[in-house]
Amino acid sequence: MKRGSKKNRLLDFYVGIPFLFLASGFRRKRKWPPSIRRIGIFPNPALGDTLLCAGPIADLRLAFPKSEIILLITRSNNSAASLIPGVDNIVNISVSNPWQSIRAIRALQLDLLVDFTSWQRVTAAISAFSNARFVVGYYTANQFRHFAYDRTAEHRNDRHELDNHRALAACIGAVGGTFPQLIVPLATLDEIIDAANDLVVFHPWPSGMRSWLREWPDERWIELAMRLNRPGRLFVITGSPQDEPRARSISEKLMSRGAETHVFVGREGLASVARLLIRAKLLVSVNTGIMHLGALLGTPTVSINGPTAQHRWGPVGQCVAGVDTPGCSGGFLHLGFEFEGNPTDTMERISAQQVFEAAEYILRRRFAREHC
Repeated sequence: MKRGSKKNRLLDFYVGIPFLFLASGFRRKRKWPPSIRRIGIFPNPALGDTLLCAGPIADLRLAFPKSEIILLITRSNNSAASLIPGVDNIVNISVSNPWQSIRAIRALQLDLLVDFTSWQRVTAAISAFSNARFVVGYYTANQFRHFAYDRTAEHRNDRHELDNHRALAACIGAVGGTFPQLIVPLATLDEIIDAANDLVVFHPWPSGMRSWLREWPDERWIELAMRLNRPGRLFVITGSPQDEPRARSISEKLMSRGAETHVFVGREGLASVARLLIRAKLLVSVNTGIMHLGALLGTPTVSINGPTAQHRWGPVGQCVAGVDTPGCSGGFLHLGFEFEGNPTDTMERISAQQVFEAAEYILRRRFAREHC
């Protein structure tokens, strides 16, 4: 279920809520099973949400060391699943075909299913009818999706999503608070990147609902690069293959101003992007999945937030910073689709100077840590 489709969200809301309410009348809440052999993990389908689940999955591994952990993923987060350690098996499902997904999950004979999705009624229904012996999920205010869970944790808008995930894991005894660790498979980078010693990565384009409202103007990226430019520094512009024309446009403008640039669209998958970020001295990104990837890998990361709330979705790591819209007009996104009635210019109001100062602060912190 994509946040970007208003039609799908309305269908999910008006059909899903009554369905779950009626279903809960036929399904009694069950007691904790005497043994947990198989655990299913149902992460939110978005890339960043899936990566943040790596910490709670590690906590579940510690709490249930003899259990098999199975990650239930969709096409949209398939690339992220391979980076998460502690998983014994990965099973592909499709939330657009709930009956097929229910049959696939039932075949796994799960003892415990942990549903990390926060607002979708369809994923709650799939979880409820999975035939898992015990199902846990979120109670999310005003989403009316919790009826059929055996145990719930509150999904709150005043804490980071990682802390929400930790609270859900804690409600079944996994209380470790492990920092999300990722596995980066070997991947090839091109000769230009391999030869560079001073890489600064720009990731200008988000994905998802109304993504253009979370973009930073191209001229600000150019201004930022000019402020950060120095001899021998290579600016790498990343994006999806669909973003390549825009990435090349920014690259050409930077080269015309004397900056060394390179376009990298990650055709070989997320592993190659992760390899690039590990080598980078700095990542500057709009608030999206690649931002989370860089921060979790330990890359010094600056997030340009705009409508995305820093306290809810900011980068998590030892060397990160978030740049917010001046004033109180930004940071209104909680579940990811609360755009109606909110300002549309939150990204335009963030200056290149703000981001430059955050980048310099992060680079100084990295230098101090490496030389202490």
